[in-house]
Amino acid sequence: MKDNVFCPIPWNFSAIRSNGDFRVCCHANQSESRGILENAEGINLNAHNTSFVETRNAPRLSEMRKKMLAGEWPSECVRCENEEKNSLRSRRSYERETWHIDSDYALEKTLENGDILEQDFPIHYIDLRFGNKCNLACRMCGPQDSSSWYNDYVKLTGNEYFYDTHGKVSLRKNEVNKFVSSDYEWHDTEVFWQNLDDISVDLKKIYMAGGEPLLIDKHYDFLEKCIEKDYAKNIILEYNTNLTILNEKITRLWSEFKQVRVGASIDGYGDVFEYQRHPAKWDIVYKNLQYLDTLPCNISSWLAVTVTNYNIFHLSDFIKWKVEESGFKRVSSSNGKPFITHHMCHGPKHLNIKSLDFELKQVVIGQFLELRKWAKDKGMTLDQVEKLDKLLHGIETFMMSDHDSKGWEDFREITKKLDSIRGENILNVVPEYEGYF
Repeated sequence: MKDNVFCPIPWNFSAIRSNGDFRVCCHANQSESRGILENAEGINLNAHNTSFVETRNAPRLSEMRKKMLAGEWPSECVRCENEEKNSLRSRRSYERETWHIDSDYALEKTLENGDILEQDFPIHYIDLRFGNKCNLACRMCGPQDSSSWYNDYVKLTGNEYFYDTHGKVSLRKNEVNKFVSSDYEWHDTEVFWQNLDDISVDLKKIYMAGGEPLLIDKHYDFLEKCIEKDYAKNIILEYNTNLTILNEKITRLWSEFKQVRVGASIDGYGDVFEYQRHPAKWDIVYKNLQYLDTLPCNISSWLAVTVTNYNIFHLSDFIKWKVEESGFKRVSSSNGKPFITHHMCHGPKHLNIKSLDFELKQVVIGQFLELRKWAKDKGMTLDQVEKLDKLLHGIETFMMSDHDSKGWEDFREITKKLDSIRGENILNVVPEYEGYF
């Protein structure tokens, strides 16, 4: 059945990586091609000189449409395919719930070669990564997505360069002896903002991440233009933000949009949060979360947790904290769900929980059993208990589906090196690793 693989993304969506390269979607990053869109000559399509409309029938997208309509998984969709096999809610699943493009309509309107016409499938949804400018150097991140990683990356690897989908990125020192690069400044061009303005009239949803999107000044200008042109009332904004920055200017702009959804990248509280999201300060981010909790009803928010080897043993405590101590009335409370929105860390591989030693995986399973008991003893509704069980079952299934011994060796080696660079010690944060380091 084609509906078992069909996803609306290749028909109504456009996505840009932090380096400006267009791609299928961020989840395609786990595939061999990383989902990068190329022209017929094999050259990457980049937003600094390519419009959104010019990418619609890139060969990779057309081929994906043909495969989906034939009931086959495209190779670019390997992450969703694996997540669904492991009882996790994939991106394909929730995009199908959001965008009502059914496979029969797509089959009727898609040309035999997989191409589509703009009038049949206008771009309703875009994913923008405004370069890699960021004020954090999260442990599961890297220089491709955070400029704050540059110095630690050089110390960790000894290399003053790295590679991204557009090729080699050379780092140089600036006047204050910090490593910098100009490869991620593609969005400073007026061409890009004009191209974005050209498609804004049809937009229904804009997803923004980074880097850190709230650091990008021109993003505020773009929101103001959407308000001036009366587009804002039709647009849902969604952010993935580290929430170190939140001010009245942005919340004033948000109030003019149809909806604003804020996924706050919060992987735990206290020391665990600060260790994984270096050098964020928990007290500042928690204060911003409390402010977010008071905003108008068109603004919803949730705790977006990236599950890694660093916070997996903290997850049970974090869920308990959310329910018992956070004091939130609206954050992560849609549909009465008082938990979290979690994302499995697929890469870097050394942080994927599949790499954990078997005995440590049993510790996680024991913690989750205790958490299930706690939920029942807490008097949660049957629906809440079932939702929690489904969340934990998905993580357990994913964790136990494989073991990456090389990843486990790399995890210990890289963690020790980065601890030395940053003056940190994992055993102060994750005592479960006593005896393994």
